Amino acid sequence: MPAVTPSIPGPAEALEVSGAAGTPLRILLVEPESEQSHQLVLSLSGHDVDITVCVDGAEALLRVGMARPDTVLTSADPSEVELETLVRVMRRVTDIPILIGVGTGDSQRAVRALAAGATACVSRPYRIPELAALLRGALPPGEHGEGGGAGTAMVRAGALELDTLGHRLFVDGVPVDLALREFGIMDFLLRNDGRVVGREELWTEVWHKPLPPVNNTIAVHIRRLRHKLGDSEARPRFIHTVRGIGYRLDSNPGG
Repeated sequence: MPAVTPSIPGPAEALEVSGAAGTPLRILLVEPESEQSHQLVLSLSGHDVDITVCVDGAEALLRVGMARPDTVLTSADPSEVELETLVRVMRRVTDIPILIGVGTGDSQRAVRALAAGATACVSRPYRIPELAALLRGALPPGEHGEGGGAGTAMVRAGALELDTLGHRLFVDGVPVDLALREFGIMDFLLRNDGRVVGREELWTEVWHKPLPPVNNTIAVHIRRLRHKLGDSEARPRFIHTVRGIGYRLDSNPGG
C-alpha cells in the first residue's frame, strides 16, 4: 500500500481521472492542513478534477449535500467531528466512496472508520499515482472515464484474493476480516507471492518508518494473520517463516 517517501508529481506524472463520461470527477476534500490541501489541488489541477476543500468535519457534513461530490477524501483526524462519526453520518445520506488518508498513528481511527462504512484507505501525505488509482477505481463501473482502475482493485493469487478498495480478504472464496496493519501485510505479501520478504522490508512498507532494533510487532501480526487464515507456524499453508530473514507467502500450496 503506502510507500516511505511521498512525492508531489511533476509534469511527467500526468494524472487522468474523470467522473461520469465527459464530466470532471467531483472530490470533497476534508483536510485541516492548508499546505497539504494546496499541494493536492495543485497536483490535480488541469486533470479534469473538481475539488471542494473543507477544513474540518463539520463543514464537510454541510457541504456533502450541496457539492454533490463523486468521492469524499478525508484525513484520518478531521477537526470538529470524529472520523468515525463523520463517516457514519455521511453514510446516512450518501453511498459515494469515502477514502481515508492514513498517516503514522492513524491505524485505529482508520479501522473504526472502515467499520462505520468508509470505502478504503490511502497513504497520507498523498502519493498521486496511488491516489489516482483509488479515485479511478472508487466509482462504480460505468461512472468513471474510459480506462478506469477497476483492474487495480483486486489482487489474486492462488486461493487468496484481496479487495484493496473494499478492504477485504477472501480465502477459498470465504471473507476474512483484517485489521489495518494485517491488511497492509497481506497486500505486500500477495504482491510478492513466492518471494522471501525481509522483516525490515515488510516493516518499512507497512509501518513507514525504520525497524526498531528490538521489536516483535511483526511476529505478533503474523501470528494473528495465520490464525485468521486457518494457518499455523508448525504446518503453514500460506505464510512460511524463513529463519533469520523474514517471511514467504505461498498462495497456492501444493499447486
